[in-house]
Amino acid sequence: GIMNLLVACGLCASNGEARRLIQQGGVLVNDRKVADIAASFDQADFQGEGVIIKKGKKVYHRAVVK
Repeated sequence: GIMNLLVACGLCASNGEARRLIQQGGVLVNDRKVADIAASFDQADFQGEGVIIKKGKKVYHRAVVK
């Protein structure tokens, strides 16, 4: 899920922080706002260039599965 992904990437310290950030509209994945805390991604989404996860305007991370 998106909350576990945010914590695993180090963008959030806990699931609670990740949930609050998503509910406030501060998370974008590939320039699309994530509004649902139950959002999940398939392994196919991470192939090639991966996905870019943005926290706010300035903090971002690229997630790739190898």
